[in-house]
Amino acid sequence: MAGYALRSLAEAMGGEPSHTQIAKFEAGEACPDSKQLSRFSQILKVRPDYFFKKDGLKLETVEYRSQTKLGEKSRKRIEEQAYEFFERYLEIEQILGIAQEPMPCADLSQTKAEDFPEAVEKAAKDLRGVWELGMNPIPNVHVMLETHGVKVKTLAHEEGFDGFSAFALANETRVPVVALAKRWLEGAEKELPRFRFTAIHELGHLYLKFPESLGHKVKENWCHWFAGAFLIPQEPFEERFGVNRVKISLNELIAIKQEWGMSVAAIMKRACNLGLVTPGRYKTYCIVANKKRWNTQEPGKWVGDEKSSRFEPLVLRALAQELITPSKAAGLLGITLPDLGALYTPVD
Repeated sequence: MAGYALRSLAEAMGGEPSHTQIAKFEAGEACPDSKQLSRFSQILKVRPDYFFKKDGLKLETVEYRSQTKLGEKSRKRIEEQAYEFFERYLEIEQILGIAQEPMPCADLSQTKAEDFPEAVEKAAKDLRGVWELGMNPIPNVHVMLETHGVKVKTLAHEEGFDGFSAFALANETRVPVVALAKRWLEGAEKELPRFRFTAIHELGHLYLKFPESLGHKVKENWCHWFAGAFLIPQEPFEERFGVNRVKISLNELIAIKQEWGMSVAAIMKRACNLGLVTPGRYKTYCIVANKKRWNTQEPGKWVGDEKSSRFEPLVLRALAQELITPSKAAGLLGITLPDLGALYTPVD
């Protein structure tokens, strides 16, 4: 999780223990003393009790967004950071007795290639129905996913990372999980529509069951289609965009972006997918967008919110009900006891 190799960790420890000794700790051939354990905790930025917990989770096949360009070491670090959070999330739900909502599935495994557009559109509409979302814009995708049992972790900036999805196996339960780049939520790169689209793209990987013969790139394309269909269903999109459009103004696209929280680029792709503009018209848009560098700074802003705070209140609730100790609560939240004291104010 911290990105250390054995030798670099040993150097950070001042050479005591050595990298060979650390390797023995990892293999279970030796055990660190309390002083070494405390030092490991400081350098790796985890609480000492982290080293004593049992593994209760296993990530099944991880599907990365196609834009993700990471080396194996970076992928492992990201997966471990997400894995550790998902473990804590599931643990607090188990303590509180919160049942895991089953993840719906749209089985497209027998769908013919020519029928995929209609099948993906229907799958997106059906899931909105099952989750009772109606046909209106989704105000907060992050909250919506967690409300329906999908665990979401936002990760600090990692060049080349957009997001991944997987099922986490906990005992006999398969829990849908998504990890997303935090950079789209804050700072100079803040672009909430991109965060939203990536989140629903990853939902597509969890919800759609593809034919086994389908290649990764083709799956990515259909998850793109699904994300557009889920964020803006066909009926309201056609009503808002119009049909057989030859000329489109930028202000129109910005207005749709501001209402639905989807980027101008994704809106134009959605219009092309639905045949509302010709492939030639869409290609012209892409040329103009590339020339004006809209891929790095797109016109228009969506001013909604994509923050979610479900995990923290669950921990504080368990603490208030005396189901866990303050030390356990601090460990689950990854903070110190003094920080917990500032966060938790019991109401008598």
